[in-house]
Amino acid sequence: MFPLRMLSELSKSSKKIRVNNFFLRLTTGILYVTVTLAAIIFSPVTAAILFLLGALLSQHEFLRTFKGQARPHLFLAVLSGAVIYSILALIALGILTHNMLGFLFLPVLFVFIAELYRKKENPFLNIGTTLISFVYLVIPFALLNFIYAYGGSAGGPDYTFILSFFIIVWINDSLAYLTGLLAGRNKLFARISPKKTWEGFAGGFLFSMAAGAGFAFFFESPHIAIWLIYAACIAIFATFGDLIESMLKRNFEVKDSGSILPGHGGMLDRFDGVLLASPAVFLYLNLI
Repeated sequence: MFPLRMLSELSKSSKKIRVNNFFLRLTTGILYVTVTLAAIIFSPVTAAILFLLGALLSQHEFLRTFKGQARPHLFLAVLSGAVIYSILALIALGILTHNMLGFLFLPVLFVFIAELYRKKENPFLNIGTTLISFVYLVIPFALLNFIYAYGGSAGGPDYTFILSFFIIVWINDSLAYLTGLLAGRNKLFARISPKKTWEGFAGGFLFSMAAGAGFAFFFESPHIAIWLIYAACIAIFATFGDLIESMLKRNFEVKDSGSILPGHGGMLDRFDGVLLASPAVFLYLNLI
C-alpha cells in the first residue's frame, strides 16, 4: 500500500505544480500584454522606451547563451545596441533627421577596435556575435518605432499599425498553439521544433487574416486588401521568428532564453515572433 500512496501523493503534487504554473503563466501574460498596450496607447515615447528595454534585455539574453563558444564584450555590446536603437528611434520620432544615419557606424567601429585590446580567443567570433545581436535584435526593435510612425495613415489613431501589429502577433501565436494542440498531425519543422504543426500554422494564419479583416472594418483606410497582406506578413514572418529562436535554443540546449518573465522564460522568448515580423512589416509599409 505504501508505494501506491507514494504514487498518489506524487500525482497530486504534479497536478498542483501544473495548476500553479498555469496561473503563474497567466498572470505574467496578462501583465505583459497590459504593460505593452498601455505603453503603446499612452504615447510613442513610452512605446519607444518599452521597445528599448525589450531590445537590450533580449540582446543581453542572446549574448549570454553563447557561454564559452564566444566571449563578446557584454557591456560594450549592450551600450552599442542602445546607441544604435536610440538613433533609429529618434529619427522615427522626428527628433533627429535621416542625416544622422551615418552615426550608426560608430558603435560598430568601436566593437572592432575594442576587440584589439581584449586579448580574448576567437576575436572575430566575438565581434560577429555582437554584430549579429545588432541585426537580429536591436534593429528589429528599433523598426517598431517606424511602424508606430506610419499609423496616422491608417485612418485611425497614430498607434493603429503598431497596436494591430502586436495584436495580430499574439493572435497568431495563441491560435497556432491551440489549433496545433487540438488538430495538429503533420510536423511543420520537426528538426527545429517538434511540437509545431502545419495545422497549427494554418490556424494561426487564418485567425490572423480574420483579425486583419476586423481592423479593415473598424478603420476607414487603408483598403481591406492592404490589411490582409499586412496580417499575412505578420503571421508568416512571426512563425519564422519563432522557429529561429527555437533553433537558437536547440543549438545551445537551453529551455528558455532567460527567466525575467515567470512562466514564460525570457524577453527573447516573448518577442521572438516580433524580430522577423518587424522588418517585414516595415518594408511592406514603405512600399504602400
